[in-house]
Amino acid sequence: MLATRHGRPVVVSHGSAAGELAACVSAVGVADCSQLTKLALDGPAPLMQALTRRLASTELAPGGTVATEQTWWCAPTATQIVVLGEPDGGSAGGGRLWARVRAAAAESPEVAVTDHTAGWATLAVVGRRAPELLASLGVYGSSGDPRRAAPVAMRRVGSTSGLWLLCSDTRALAALPRAAAPALWRTIERAGRALGICAVGQEALARYELIRPSTGL
Repeated sequence: MLATRHGRPVVVSHGSAAGELAACVSAVGVADCSQLTKLALDGPAPLMQALTRRLASTELAPGGTVATEQTWWCAPTATQIVVLGEPDGGSAGGGRLWARVRAAAAESPEVAVTDHTAGWATLAVVGRRAPELLASLGVYGSSGDPRRAAPVAMRRVGSTSGLWLLCSDTRALAALPRAAAPALWRTIERAGRALGICAVGQEALARYELIRPSTGL
């Protein structure tokens, strides 16, 4: 079932939101969260630090993340910040988040801001058995241990490379070029079959956020 929110299409459910929620509680789900706003800021490391202090009230080391309200600020490297946030009042280029970032970056000509909302997809892996699935996919790196993995990093999963954000112990997001998303979805789905994976929509994700013990976007 599809719906439009803030001008962007979202998958509300794949048939049964209750069944999808049950899959997250007992096993693991995979979801399309491509409605998220996706921005990239590139520039010298000192300017990146200054911008995150202003926009997110903190500094980020490479591989670090911080959540503010419904937005994640991610530092894959010292010279790049990737921002993932819920739609907040407009399509690509028209939301409040984009306006805030653009206004802050405008004071530093050396900083480039790119809106990847249309060009990137975002997939979520969520649920009680998400850690098992993420470890099998290599998202935690060579150690396979989420406690030793950087909260955000570029990872190759199957035939696709993307930016993986570990939101919590039961949720991760992958941002990657939209054309590569179907291949990643198939890889996740194949790896998750033994764990009881289910495709889930936004209604089940929202309900799961209300009952799970961890916090995150």
